[in-house]
Amino acid sequence: MKTFFLVLFAGLILCVGNGFRMSLGIYFPDLLGSTVFGASLIGLTYGIFNLLWGSMSPIAGAFAEQKGYVKTLSVGFIGVSLSFYVSSHAIDPIHFLVGLGVIGGLSAGVISVPVIIGGVSKYFDDDKTQSTVTGILMSIAASGMFIFTPINQYLVTTFKWSLSFQITSIFFLFMIPLSFIFFLPKSHKKNKKAFSERKISDVIKQALKDKSYRFLILGFFVCGLHVALISNYLPVFAKLNGLETSIAATGLTLVGIFNMIGTLISGKVSGIIKKKFILSFIYFTRSIAIFLLLVLPTTNFIIISFSCVIGLLWLSTVPPTSGIVANRFGTRYLSTLFGIVMVSHQMGAFVGAFVGGLVIDIYGSLDVAWIMAIVISLFSAFIHFPIIEKEKSEEVFA
Repeated sequence: MKTFFLVLFAGLILCVGNGFRMSLGIYFPDLLGSTVFGASLIGLTYGIFNLLWGSMSPIAGAFAEQKGYVKTLSVGFIGVSLSFYVSSHAIDPIHFLVGLGVIGGLSAGVISVPVIIGGVSKYFDDDKTQSTVTGILMSIAASGMFIFTPINQYLVTTFKWSLSFQITSIFFLFMIPLSFIFFLPKSHKKNKKAFSERKISDVIKQALKDKSYRFLILGFFVCGLHVALISNYLPVFAKLNGLETSIAATGLTLVGIFNMIGTLISGKVSGIIKKKFILSFIYFTRSIAIFLLLVLPTTNFIIISFSCVIGLLWLSTVPPTSGIVANRFGTRYLSTLFGIVMVSHQMGAFVGAFVGGLVIDIYGSLDVAWIMAIVISLFSAFIHFPIIEKEKSEEVFA
């Protein structure tokens, strides 16, 4: 029962954080039409948000591993609340960029996937259980997109972006008690190994020498680019092709629904077959889905079909990716080491968010951005093959 509530509450933290982060694209058309910011500036702000989100993840993970998860997550929720409130009053581009991009990105990184997964993984011992639990967590996280996309669509339609941000700011303050779940004591493990004191910098240096870890970092860059490009620009893509933005909101909602299915399957399968093959399959399939979106006529049916397929592949990368990190290095520093991988993911998200807006301003369409997404998706599909997985994970930094 204790582990049930642990997974549930930790999943709800991810649900809230990911739900709002991945549905920010819903606000893009209103921001573009009612402000002087421009697509490039909004895209840059979203990009900085994602970049700082990723950069903050390993820092927050290291802090949580040493000072406690409750304190760390509480600060994150307060920071996200502050960011939405500050940016809701933005009247010039710099104000908006600092409010949402800088404050929001840093704060969202504190309640991010690596921090939560690293904290929860310490309650479980073996690879198979960790991968399954991660799949469940990411499935609950995926429900955030399903839940909050229509909510944000309603808010922006009813109240416009500024008041919607203020409502969101208040909401995040009520989420602080979710972090208290990490007050739960961990079970005493049999034959528990006594860890030596090591500096985080030494741990990171040793991990970065590992070729498999470096390949994983490279591959995860692509996942971030895809997620940011699709979540931020699918509504604009629909509008540019003469469709109502509501069809894109429906599409993003479906991404959330199918994401729940995809992450559960990925988490389960990651405990059975090699995780690197799962990742290669996901990225190759993504390249096909984006290619078809690019070449087929843009209709409501195509948007819906694409959303369902891409939803199955959305966060399904997380269980095998975090699983490989845990497999090679154990769970002692998982929040930190997976956080570094997430930095690469969010660097990709920065590129996807910024390039998407830039391409729209230059060409008036997203075709160039879609082509870029296809090419690097194929690259990621191949880069995972050289990764080496151990038969059994162990704590290599004892």
